[in-house]
Amino acid sequence: MKRTLKELLDERSVKYYEAEALALEADKRSLNAEERTSFTTLTSEVAELDSQIATARALEAFAAGRAASVGSGAEGNRDTSKGDQRDLAGFNLNRALLARIEQRSLDGVEAEMQVEAEKRALADGIELSGNGIVVLENVPQKRGQTVTLQTNNPGDQGGVLVEKKVQGVLEVLQANTFLDKVGARFMTGLTGNLSFPVQETMPVIQELTEIEQMTDSEILFSAFDMIPARRGTTIPVSKQLLKQTSFDMQNFVITAIAEALAQKMNAEAISNLLTIITSGNGNLLALGTNGAVPTYNDIVALEGLVDQYNHNRGEAKYLTNSKVRAKLKTTQKFTGTNGEAVYSDADVLNGYKAIISNVVPSNLTKGTATGIASAIIFGNFSDFFVGTWGGTEYIVDPYSAKRKAQVEITANAFWAMKAARVKSFAGIKDALTA
Repeated sequence: MKRTLKELLDERSVKYYEAEALALEADKRSLNAEERTSFTTLTSEVAELDSQIATARALEAFAAGRAASVGSGAEGNRDTSKGDQRDLAGFNLNRALLARIEQRSLDGVEAEMQVEAEKRALADGIELSGNGIVVLENVPQKRGQTVTLQTNNPGDQGGVLVEKKVQGVLEVLQANTFLDKVGARFMTGLTGNLSFPVQETMPVIQELTEIEQMTDSEILFSAFDMIPARRGTTIPVSKQLLKQTSFDMQNFVITAIAEALAQKMNAEAISNLLTIITSGNGNLLALGTNGAVPTYNDIVALEGLVDQYNHNRGEAKYLTNSKVRAKLKTTQKFTGTNGEAVYSDADVLNGYKAIISNVVPSNLTKGTATGIASAIIFGNFSDFFVGTWGGTEYIVDPYSAKRKAQVEITANAFWAMKAARVKSFAGIKDALTA
C-alpha cells in the first residue's frame, strides 16, 4: 500500500528518535549486543526512509508543476517567465527546518536560497552559525502576477494559478512595531557598514543691493553610521507542526518568530528615542520636580522644541501610551470651561496624529513620582532610520525540548537603528496620569 509523505515522515521521526535515544545512552555507558544491533537497524531504516521521502517530495513537486500547466499549453502559465513558473513550487521554511532537524542536506529551492544567503552574509561581514538556515527577505516574495488583466478565459494570464506566497519575517516584524505606524524609515537589504551624511543647517538667503558683496553662507553637515548587529529570539515549535505542508502552517511559524523579534525591536527603538531626548540636546520638556499632569500648553510647547530647529518636516506624529491617552481625553484644553479635550477621539493631539503603544513606558521616575511617570514623544519619525541586513537565520535545536516532542527554533536577525537628527524629536518623561 502506498504511504503518504506525512506517513513516511512520521515513521522516520519515530525511528530517528529511537536511534537518538540509543546514541545518547551510549554517551553514558557501553551498549550491549542487542542495543548495538537495534541501533544499526534503526539507522539503516532511517536512511531507506530518507530515500523514499526524497522520491515522494520529487513526485509531489512534479505533480504541482503538472497541475499548473493544465489548460495553458506546454509552457504552463503564459504570463510568467520560466523562473516565475518554477517559483510556484516556492521556498518552504518548514521543509528546510525539518532537513536540519533530521540532519539532512538542503536540496532544491531551499539549497539555492541558502547558497545565496551565505554569499550575502559574507559580503555584509555577518558571521553565521554554520548550521542554520538563512532566508533573505527579498527572495521568498513572489513577483506580482497579472490577475485582473485577463482575456476571455478567467485566469488566462495566470492569476488563478498563482499560489499565495508566505510573507517574510521582516514584513510581519515591521507590521508589529510602532515604528511602522509612526512612519520610521525602514531600509532593507543593506550591504556592509554604512555612513549617512546629514545636513544640519540651511543656507542663509541674503538680501543685497545691486553691487553689494555676498558673504559666505556655511552649510553644516554631520554623519551617522549604521552597522549590523545581531538580535535573536527562541521559540518552541512542535515537530508535528513543522511536518504540515500547507502554507498556512509556514505562515504560523514565521509569524510567531517575527512577533517575538518585533517585541525586541519595539523595546530597542523606544529606548533609543528616550535616550536622545535630554536636556543636553535641548529637546526635553520637564513638567515639574516631581512630574505633573500634562496640559494643552505642554503639548504646544513640545511641538515648539522641534519647530525651533526647522526639523518639523513631513508628517510629524505623537507617540505615547494608553494611560496618557486616557488622561488627556478627560483634560480640557483650557481650564474653567466645558470645552474640547486635549486628546480627540480621532487620535489627534493639537492637529497631529497620535500613535498609541504601551511599549512607551509608564513606569518612569521623576523626583517623588517613583515608577508612575509616562513618556510622550513628538517628532518627525522619517528621521528615524531602521536598517536590516541579509535575512533571518534559523537554528534548530531538536534536543532541549524533545520530551515534549518540540524543537526550539532560534531566529537571528541583523539590524541597526539610529535617529538621523536628534532635534527632530522632543519629549516629556515625567507625565503623570493619576
